[in-house]
Amino acid sequence: MNCIVIVEKNDNKIENSSLECVSIANKISENVIAITDIHDEKIIKSINADTLLVIDDIEKISLYDEEIKKYEDSFFIMSDSLINKKIASQLSEIFKLPVVSNIINLKVLNSGFYCESSSYNNNVISGINIQSGGCIFLIKNNSFEIDTLNHKESELIHLKSKTKHLFQMKILDKKDVNNKISLSDAKIVVSAGRGLKSSENWEMIEKLADLLGAATACSKPVSDLGWRPHSEHVGQTGIKISPEVYFAIGISGAIQHIAGVNSSKKIIVINIDSDAPFFNNADYGIIGDAFEIIPTIIQCLEKIKNDKS
Repeated sequence: MNCIVIVEKNDNKIENSSLECVSIANKISENVIAITDIHDEKIIKSINADTLLVIDDIEKISLYDEEIKKYEDSFFIMSDSLINKKIASQLSEIFKLPVVSNIINLKVLNSGFYCESSSYNNNVISGINIQSGGCIFLIKNNSFEIDTLNHKESELIHLKSKTKHLFQMKILDKKDVNNKISLSDAKIVVSAGRGLKSSENWEMIEKLADLLGAATACSKPVSDLGWRPHSEHVGQTGIKISPEVYFAIGISGAIQHIAGVNSSKKIIVINIDSDAPFFNNADYGIIGDAFEIIPTIIQCLEKIKNDKS
């Protein structure tokens, strides 16, 4: 069967989560087709696929259904991101295929597929047999290794949509997001909550993240207050992440927040409230004032950095 991979971009670079999906595809399928809206040919050709389909806007993939339908006997793989959930719903309607999310293991069988899906904050792993002709799999980030394989000679095809976009958009406001690393790809995430008291105090969070090579995130109340952009909101109703290390600074630990970060490999909680629920889910906890602790950590990291240089 053909394996069609949706390849996402971040600042015109390929998301690591998409490279993860491409790696999986090459292990389980002999013919890998990648769909992307990246237009830089140098970047596109770094994707290890047999065929590269370039479209104008990946979020409007339904406009290309006639061209994509030409690749019969296919199944789809993409990272389990908010954008891809929307894309998966469009593809499910077009191809009449089921969608399975939070995939942490995937195999192709003679009779179909076998996959494992995590749920309930990684406390339950479900084994699923799929005997349909195809399926759409949403891969949980950081669940598979990115393998370096022999690069394929790819056929590059630019697709045209069947119709022009039927609406116009006017940008009323534009805000720069400071994250140099996307949340979905970040190995380390530094997140903070209302314990920081105001948006003006986020400078130390960004400084710590910069020293650690981390992405910044926040709790839902912080994004609702407008202290940070909604793109940084992690939790059950925001972005679900699974980094190697998650710092929770001044976040009490509401169950909705924990549900989105509980699959992190290590959780470090810093809170002045010793009764904060988040300590029950922490691998390491520091009880104290973040306005004293974070500057101290920053000083230590800067000293280590200077000693090495």
